[in-house]
Amino acid sequence: MSAAYMPPHSPALTRRTARVRATALLLLLGGTMAACNSTGADQTNAVPRQPAPDQGAVVSTPIVDTVAADTALAHATDTARAASAFDLSGTLEPQARALLRAELSGALRTLAAKVGESVRAGAVLATLEVPAVRAALAAAEAQVQAQQVSLQQVQRERARVAGLLAVGGVSRAEMDEWDARVQATEAALQAAQAQRASAQGDVARLTVRAPFSGVVERRMATQGSMVQAGDELLSIIDPGTLELDAGVPATLARAARPGARVALRVAGWGDSTVTARIVRVAPALDPVTRQLRVTVRVPNGAGRLPAGAWAEGTLLGGSAATGGGR
Repeated sequence: MSAAYMPPHSPALTRRTARVRATALLLLLGGTMAACNSTGADQTNAVPRQPAPDQGAVVSTPIVDTVAADTALAHATDTARAASAFDLSGTLEPQARALLRAELSGALRTLAAKVGESVRAGAVLATLEVPAVRAALAAAEAQVQAQQVSLQQVQRERARVAGLLAVGGVSRAEMDEWDARVQATEAALQAAQAQRASAQGDVARLTVRAPFSGVVERRMATQGSMVQAGDELLSIIDPGTLELDAGVPATLARAARPGARVALRVAGWGDSTVTARIVRVAPALDPVTRQLRVTVRVPNGAGRLPAGAWAEGTLLGGSAATGGGR
């Protein structure tokens, strides 16, 4: 049967011509690759040639989401810039903090200190009630008084015997005996006094006092509850001076010296800054982070900056103005 006539520019002819050309091109490429693979290669290690795709198969090209890629790249760039905007960062911690514990087991009779309350050094913050401790002190006091009376009696008798010895009324051996009695009574008195001092120390431990002037940070116990020796009662801090322990890049190690100034921006306090100084510098870089650990001291006499706030800082040059922005 004779082939049907097709116009020179008909769609069917155009598609057939395209398929023929594609097939010829694939055969030509396949032959070239086979010749290259067979040159100098071991037949046992040759990689088998993949079969040519079907003439009617459509080869798809992955579509790259350029908008999403550009957005991710821009976000990563902004993050890197934000991370490098500051030379150091960390948490502001009080220079002085005290965690007060119960030194004896007993009832927590008073716990008057409240969170946020200012206290002075030596102020009574809590008291414990331990009847046995106070009873031991009373017994020690009575023992001291008894030994004092005994010593006075022995000393008077020794003085009488010494007078008799002077006129020959007693022998020297009897006088030596009274000297020994005086020494024994004095030793007993000293032992009673030591026992009283120990009991007084136990009574003193019933009272919890502030070791320095500051502010009550936390309360971990309840008034009237029973506590054991070592239980945490409360903590106080001195907010007048804060410190920031952070690392600076190795490239700034030379500038990060004691006395160097740092401009700090505290989270939650807007764009205002406070100027602080480096007070301590580690002698070597951290082997893990390859950073130099420094301690920055932040003046906080007014108590405006809260302990525990996050701060980020930049090392200032020698011409930077002193004093804080707040």
